[in-house]
Amino acid sequence: MNYKGILIDLDNTLYNYDTAHEEALNASLELFSSETGLTLNDANRIFNAAKKSTHIQLLGTASSHSRILYFQRMLEEIGAFDFETALKLEANYWHVFYNQIKPEPFALEFLKEISLPKCVITDFTAMAQYQKLLKLDMAQWIEYLVTSEEAGVEKPHPFIFNLGLQKLGLKANEVIMIGDSYEKDCLGASACGIDSILYKGNRELEDLSKGIHPLNGFFDILHWLE
Repeated sequence: MNYKGILIDLDNTLYNYDTAHEEALNASLELFSSETGLTLNDANRIFNAAKKSTHIQLLGTASSHSRILYFQRMLEEIGAFDFETALKLEANYWHVFYNQIKPEPFALEFLKEISLPKCVITDFTAMAQYQKLLKLDMAQWIEYLVTSEEAGVEKPHPFIFNLGLQKLGLKANEVIMIGDSYEKDCLGASACGIDSILYKGNRELEDLSKGIHPLNGFFDILHWLE
């Protein structure tokens, strides 16, 4: 393939976010229950409400993913907010999360063997994404990072993709985007004139636009790009 650079998603692409999040959230809800005396069912209900209200208020921003805001709102909801408990809940969440994550199969091989410059394009706060890439031992193989915190918008907004192109110093037709979300990663890239690979693309999709290539994993992506 005649690409000169790669844009790539992080969460649920380079590693399994869902599994790590589930473990971390369960641990934090257990801690919340222990700290407040509420049941796990109540903790889960309060968390879902806090997350929903945060997403509504901060829609389309990196702050909508902030764990500290979720836990702050949970404590406020029951009239028990204090700074130390909120920080304790957040620290517990990320401790468990970072200890759970591991690269997707052949992801490290892909990063090492494909010599094209790479820019991660991701919806989240910058600090957490820095920590994830370091924990995954991937940072040394990635030249640039664009977070929605830096861009001020989330995928599929064109600005976040264009900021990645700017950092790579390349044009839209010179790069390919790799990500697990058809709507955010692939259609967002297509709107900017960027080809894409739909990671875990063995899922049935009725209408794949031109320039979107469904591939099942990094082993396939590695050989497809060679």
